This record gives sequence, C-alpha cells and structure tokens, in this order.
Amino acid sequence: MTLAGERTTAPQTQVTAEPEHPVYRCVLKRILAMVFIAALFVPVVGAWRKWDPSGESNENRRLAERPPVPRNFTEAKLYSDRWLNFYRDHFGFRNTLIRGVALTRFRGLGADTDGRVLVGRDGWLFLRPDGDVNFIAFRGLNPFSEDDLDGWQHFLEQRAKWLAARGIPMLVVIAPNKETIYREYLPDEVSPIRPPSRLDQLVERLGRAHSPVHLLDLRPALMAAKKSGRLYFKTDTHWNDEGAYVAYRAMMDAVKYLLPDWKIVPQPRGNFVPGKAPVVEGDLARMMDMPDQYPDEWLILRRKVPFEVPPGAMDPKGICVTDLNDPTLPRLVFYHDSFAIALAPMLGPNFNRVFWSFNYEMDPKAIEREKPDVVIDEFLERNLYLDPPTDPPEIRRWKER
Repeated sequence: MTLAGERTTAPQTQVTAEPEHPVYRCVLKRILAMVFIAALFVPVVGAWRKWDPSGESNENRRLAERPPVPRNFTEAKLYSDRWLNFYRDHFGFRNTLIRGVALTRFRGLGADTDGRVLVGRDGWLFLRPDGDVNFIAFRGLNPFSEDDLDGWQHFLEQRAKWLAARGIPMLVVIAPNKETIYREYLPDEVSPIRPPSRLDQLVERLGRAHSPVHLLDLRPALMAAKKSGRLYFKTDTHWNDEGAYVAYRAMMDAVKYLLPDWKIVPQPRGNFVPGKAPVVEGDLARMMDMPDQYPDEWLILRRKVPFEVPPGAMDPKGICVTDLNDPTLPRLVFYHDSFAIALAPMLGPNFNRVFWSFNYEMDPKAIEREKPDVVIDEFLERNLYLDPPTDPPEIRRWKER
C-alpha cells in the first residue's frame, strides 16, 4: 500500500555494457602486430636470402659486400659498421622499393629534388654532381678562387715541367660535361646566369701566363660538329662514338704538333662503320632505376679492322699495355677516365705501344720505364670542381736545375 505524498520509484532495468573490444577488433590488432613483426624481420631475412623481385641493383657503384666473421678485436670493432653498410645495400625488397619510388616520381606523384639525375627536355638526362644539386657550377655561380686557380696551374705545370726535363711533351685533354655542349636540353631553371666557367678561367689563365702546359679545349670542335649529328648519349654521362671521333681528330692534330718528327696519320672516318648497338642502358637511366622509361639510340662506330683493347685498360685503377711492334710509330702513356672507352680503338692504332692507366695520379716509375714519346692526360671537366690529384713527391716537388 502506498501512502499519500509518497513517491514511487520505478524499478531500474539492468543494462549490460557491450564489450569494449569486439572480436573483430582483437583479430585486426593481432594481424597488424604480425604484419609489423614481419616488416621488421623480412628485410633482414631478405638480405640473406636475396629476396627482391626487381633483381640486381641498377646503381652505378659497387655495393657493400657481406663482412666476414671477425677474426680479431680490431675487426670486431668495425663489424657493426660493416654489417650496417651491407644491410643498407641488400635488405629484402630494397630494389623493388627504389623502383616504386622512381615510378611514382616518373608518373608525376613526387618531385626528384635531391636525386643525382636531372631530367631535361626531350628525354635528356644530366648528372647532378655531388653537392651541386642546383647546377650552381654550370650556372657560373661557383668560379675558381685565385688560390684554387693557382693550385690547378701549379699542378699541371709541375707535370709538364717534370716530363719536359725528360724530353717528353704532355697534352692535357679536358672532356666537356654533357651540359656544356647540350645546354639547350636543360630545364629553364638551370640556365647559365653568368660566365665564365672554371674551364674558361683555366684556359684564360694558362694562356695569359704563357704556361708550358699544352691544354686542348675540345669545346669548339664539339660545338661545331654537333650540327651534323648527336655526339653525347641522351641517358648517359658520356659522349658516344661520334663525339669520341671528333675528340680523337682534335687530339691527333695536337699530337702531330707536339711530335713534328714523327709521321702521324690520323685514321679517316672511312676506317669506321657506323651502326647502332643493341639496347643498352645509359648510366643515368640506371641511376634513376628507369632504363625502360628512358630509351636511347646507341650510336656506335665499329673499326673495319678491329683493334682490341684489353679489358683492364678500362677498369678503374686498371693498368695494361697494347703493343703493335711497329717502331715507325711513337709510344704513348695515356692517363684517362671512362671517356676514353670510346677513344681507345681510335687512338690505339696510331701508337706503337700504349700504356693505359685509368688513374688520375701520375706514376713517375711507369714513365721512366715506358719512355714514352708523349703523355696524354685526359679528364672530365667536372673534375675542375674537385681538388687536383696528388702526384708523388718527385713530381709535386720537382724544381728545375
């Protein structure tokens, strides 16, 4: 019985709370945890098992090798760093990931603002040198300081004088960068702002100082010849065989001037048959991991009578000799870089003996042993943005007596 004025309280219904984590959420969390653990271990295991659908790396460098088991305390201290270097170059699916990033950039989903390759007009690719992402050097914003220019002049003159004391003339040949000859294919944002380039400065300095250095500036010959056909690869840093032949003729004219007592007959263009090589990947396209997206026409010149250059001549730090056993031809010591690969079948037949050295440092012992009639020192224009090579003391500190 309820008395007047009393409040009645309705019976409360007990509500059962839903579980905070339904079954599907628990399953999802476990799956995510397993994926996370797999993401940690798959690259490590893949480094050992070589898991990568994209296959071998297209990078234009030697990848780190797996370090051996340490045999002493010194090797043990270095082991972790060596292992990390190996792992960075070989973790599972590494090349596939690199390829994926390259494709997204190629499809316009990302900008290549810090890569070493600059995409120009009409499929032309250009190398961005280390520390020169914005082509500062090419645009004339990084000229020689007077001290640096003095250093390069002294370096070249010491070589020339040391050789001259032994009756050997030296020819310095600087292969122009691709962007120097084909600047019209660069994007507008990297157009030159002001000359001169470092090569301009060096040529002017040596001429003004009446230097004993014979420096061959190939730019005029290449600029004139490019009207008749392409001289550099679109997707590679190097000149093609047509460009190499233009350089070869200019070099032989200079050698004839330096060796007036020798009968030197440069090979005519008719000694070579033009053609196209099978599909070859340019080094810049490989660096981007995009050789299939940047095709190139690989123009070549084959010598009708083959001249075989030993493979060691074109290996970095490689040294070898070719010998024709023809005393009517002069002897050559040739210091060079990779631009000489195309030059080799052209230069070789003009010399009785060639000492090929893929090296920027001059070896006085080799010079004394080979007794060449001329030394050619070839290197790329972008080397002028580095310090001069360090020659042995007998050349570097040599003084005329």
